[in-house]
Amino acid sequence: MIVTMQSSVSVGANATNSNVVSTQRYERAPFAAKGSMFSTGSAAGLTAELNVGGNSVTPPTIVNANNRVPLIPDDFFTEFEALAGQLIQVTVANTTAGALTFFWKITLEEADVVVG
Repeated sequence: MIVTMQSSVSVGANATNSNVVSTQRYERAPFAAKGSMFSTGSAAGLTAELNVGGNSVTPPTIVNANNRVPLIPDDFFTEFEALAGQLIQVTVANTTAGALTFFWKITLEEADVVVG
């Protein structure tokens, strides 16, 4: 099974959004999954950081400025693993003097988990 979340958010001048995935249906992984994140920004000046289950997957990383919804595979940001129930958190910071839009997409593909 594969599930997808996708949205966009405006981030104010010199502001940070602590979790753009908040309120999404799959904010917590519904199953053990291999995930992929894709992102773009409306202009240069955005950084994004992915955390899963309280662990940092990426440091704050520059977001490309394609000004459109992310295309697969063109706008690849990172891959990650999540256990069932783990929180997926994407923090976005705007380093400019004007509001910018962050476009994102996360796909979660059910993974086989071997215990023991």
